[in-house]
Amino acid sequence: LGGREMSKEVAGATQAAAAAPAPPPAYGAASMVDLEDAIAWTSCECLNATGKTSLQNVLKQGLRDQDDLLLESDADEQLLLTVSFVSSVKLHSLALSAPDDGRAPKVVKLFVNRMGLDFDGAEGTAPEQQIEFTPETLGERRELKFVKFQTVERVTIFVQSNQGDEETSALSKLVLFGASNHTTNMKEFKRVSGEKGEGE
Repeated sequence: LGGREMSKEVAGATQAAAAAPAPPPAYGAASMVDLEDAIAWTSCECLNATGKTSLQNVLKQGLRDQDDLLLESDADEQLLLTVSFVSSVKLHSLALSAPDDGRAPKVVKLFVNRMGLDFDGAEGTAPEQQIEFTPETLGERRELKFVKFQTVERVTIFVQSNQGDEETSALSKLVLFGASNHTTNMKEFKRVSGEKGEGE
């Protein structure tokens, strides 16, 4: 009898262990990843950037972590960046870093899936979101109006002004956080973007 009771206890303990709930999946901001691997590099562009600077300087890991590698405007303080993705994503938040010499962006407008947007269009069109940065919020992760960024194939980022009313604007790092709208995992994004000329 004693052996039978012990067997029941062991079986009960095994069932309890098997029934233990799995850890909850990440949700909200915690589930959003750096979208660098989802960027379609050959479809990205930046208008009014100096020839010596590059959009990849601020987007690519390794380059964006070097403060002296910048993306800087040329003729005036405005920049128009278009970041395209290999597949539709949800865009949750962004972090932007810049020099502390007055050239850091101040007013930034974000547009979703706009084709052929130029500076006049960016000035006169209502954006999906406008963000005003202060010296204190530069480098911090800023959440977006998530409902407006659910099916993003490309995001256009218009730097309208800078902190010190300087002649040019500059940024050193731009990180976009979000999630894929498809079941393909981010490792596949990395493979595809590499094949499409990630190093160009």
